[in-house]
Amino acid sequence: MGEDTLENIKQNFQIHYYFDDDSHSMNAFIRNAMERDLLGLISEVGKTLNIDIQINSEAKKEGSLIDAFILLGGSLLYLKPSINQILAYYLTDGFHKNKEMILKNALKKEELKRSKLQTQRERQEIESKTLQEYNLLESNYKINRHISNFYKKAKGYEKIRKIGYQFNHSSELVVTRDQFSSFIFDQKKDNEIIEDAEVEIISPVLKEGKYKWRGIYNGAIIDFSMGDNGFKKDIINQKHNFINGTTISCQLEISKTFDNYGEEIKTLYRVKKVYNIKTNDIVKITEFGQKRMRQKEEAQEQNLFTLHNIQ
Repeated sequence: MGEDTLENIKQNFQIHYYFDDDSHSMNAFIRNAMERDLLGLISEVGKTLNIDIQINSEAKKEGSLIDAFILLGGSLLYLKPSINQILAYYLTDGFHKNKEMILKNALKKEELKRSKLQTQRERQEIESKTLQEYNLLESNYKINRHISNFYKKAKGYEKIRKIGYQFNHSSELVVTRDQFSSFIFDQKKDNEIIEDAEVEIISPVLKEGKYKWRGIYNGAIIDFSMGDNGFKKDIINQKHNFINGTTISCQLEISKTFDNYGEEIKTLYRVKKVYNIKTNDIVKITEFGQKRMRQKEEAQEQNLFTLHNIQ
């Protein structure tokens, strides 16, 4: 997909650094680190909402220091809500003022604009879709981490007294130095739980002890601890055999630790529960996996029963 195809849906985004002197320069390492967090924020919003975003840079403009970007969204995976509205929400004071309604209204406005609604049912579907998109964004800890890192670096660089944001041809939105701290959280550890993670086993642990397993997750080699004691007991009792290509479906916990500058310094992996083990297309469901299947079936039956009574 070429850029010509994308021109009709491009959005302009400009960031303006204001300094405490008349200079037009900034420490290159700090600026590049802040830009990395900013690009990470945009990228994470796109991934969360399944939007294909390309980011191009424009030539720097006059001012204390102004960086300009062009955001391009593919015409097939079009910009569902306005990316600029979401960035304005997260990067400026809208994040603190009744933030839930601001973001929900921005999402809803874009959905209504595109859909040309005809019926009340369609309006209800938009409400449901808006809530789903909002929940996806709000539950993504990586978005808040990028924002916190960005403002933590800005606060640490004494020369910056405020940062301005301009979206397309809107008025500039400004965040002053005394507001930077409100975007920063000092939590130095994030935990993420991945359900139904697929891990290919490279090196299993076949005896008791606090030894690390090794496997492949999302194309990367990881060392992980095995927290499923029932599965470990089955391994010791030789109930499962491992050969090249053996995979497990599991609940995977990923813990990331960050330094004082918000940079990731350590990542730990832990398998909390194993649902099944697959070898040569033969799947063995673990005891916990069977229990989980029963719980899902009971929940589904309960939902059907409730729906039947409502009707």
